[in-house]
Amino acid sequence: MARRPSTARVIAVTGTIGSGKSAVLGLFAEAGLATLSADAIAREVVAPGTEGFRAVVAAFGPEIVDERGELDRGRLGTVVFSDEGKRTVLNALTHPRIRARLIELTQALLAEGNAVVVIEIPLLTPTALSEYGIDDVIIVCAPEAVALDRLVRLRGLDPDDASARLRAQVGEGIGHLPARWQVVNDGDLATLRAQVEAILEDIKEP
Repeated sequence: MARRPSTARVIAVTGTIGSGKSAVLGLFAEAGLATLSADAIAREVVAPGTEGFRAVVAAFGPEIVDERGELDRGRLGTVVFSDEGKRTVLNALTHPRIRARLIELTQALLAEGNAVVVIEIPLLTPTALSEYGIDDVIIVCAPEAVALDRLVRLRGLDPDDASARLRAQVGEGIGHLPARWQVVNDGDLATLRAQVEAILEDIKEP
């Protein structure tokens, strides 16, 4: 990665699907920190007309394109979360593009003088720590029942599909990461905000 100010810090927010990583990231943004979402970038790199879009359609067929000409993420998710081999294919097509764009945007924010950049990265791996220049990690977790409820009620997933996606990600595991902080996001916004505020105070310490 390009040189950055020695005092700058890159913090990753990670966790399984349905843990509420986006809510945590939103609170950091609300506090004025520079933030990036790998999920948002994942959508960007497979937007219609991009090389990523064409590669995914070529691999999985035109049936994963909806009536608007965009990827049907729900249908694609159902396919790959029920077949590990297909999930591997999708990851090989999208992850390099997401990684390159995320690194580019992180460097741009650091170059603008941001002392802290917080990045939401689902299922962060040890290898990615060095790739993204991560200094600290926040793991967001939620009770399984809460995570499943979010996936069904908020994302509209079928209960069996939601359970399969959660099991697939839990199986990959994130407990081996050197996390500095852990946030329990069980649906209580006041408690979640208090946890984020405590992390913000910790970040301010020299």
